[in-house]
Amino acid sequence: MKKIFLGLALTIITTILYGQTGCPEPKEENYKKVMSSAFAKEYEKCPVIIEAEYFGEGYLKNYRKPSKIQKMYFFQCVNIGDNGKPAPVTNEISGDFFVIDKSKADKVLDLKKGDKLQLTGTTFTQNFWGTELSTFFIVSELKKIE
Repeated sequence: MKKIFLGLALTIITTILYGQTGCPEPKEENYKKVMSSAFAKEYEKCPVIIEAEYFGEGYLKNYRKPSKIQKMYFFQCVNIGDNGKPAPVTNEISGDFFVIDKSKADKVLDLKKGDKLQLTGTTFTQNFWGTELSTFFIVSELKKIE
């Protein structure tokens, strides 16, 4: 019996010590690179830091939110100095899509269009039958910068 508990404890300790994500400390990356569909998959597992400009809250009207992130708070940002882009079908001007856990949403609610931000997080790419539809940035930390 002692051998079973010892083996179990050793397994748990080994998993904790070596089962970490192996991610380095988040480093600053280029906004356009991180949000580009060509590179977004590279930032899904380990967090990065990007600088952005707040554009507005919400998601596109009449579009379905991906189930993995639909219960999070949605907002939009653009690369610093950009003006947004027209959405497919509706031509509604929007930014790129960012989500943050609702418990941290207070940090976003008081932002105004044009506020500069430093965001730490990972990307999520929405796929439909092998076709990439959208890239989202899942924010873990948000800091307003001057």
